[in-house]
Amino acid sequence: MASGMRAITRSMILVLTAGLSGCLLAAGAGAGGAVFFSGHTAEAIVERSVTDMANVAERVLSEEQVAISTTSSEDSGATRTYEGKKGDLDVTVIIERATSGAKIRVSARRGTTSWDDDYAKELLAKIIG
Repeated sequence: MASGMRAITRSMILVLTAGLSGCLLAAGAGAGGAVFFSGHTAEAIVERSVTDMANVAERVLSEEQVAISTTSSEDSGATRTYEGKKGDLDVTVIIERATSGAKIRVSARRGTTSWDDDYAKELLAKIIG
């Protein structure tokens, strides 16, 4: 395969619609795993430990100026949750142990009915990048 084609192939994102569930699956090079969009939550599974991903998430949330208001750890650290605010957004990041690493879920909500899906996807990309 020509070098130019490889670059194009690596930068492509495959998007599949999963019928009635409304879920989207996107797999892309550099993402470290599959990225799922379910409802208003961006999700990814990466081949890194929960501890590693928690450290990265804390750094990214700080860089993004998300003021963390609540953190929790369950199951001896197998699940970690971060809740915080950035302006009028309520941001939630949940990291839990998966079979081959860690599953990360990110959501960003304004009030009770408005979601910022684009910011959730952007934040997830920074965490898994």
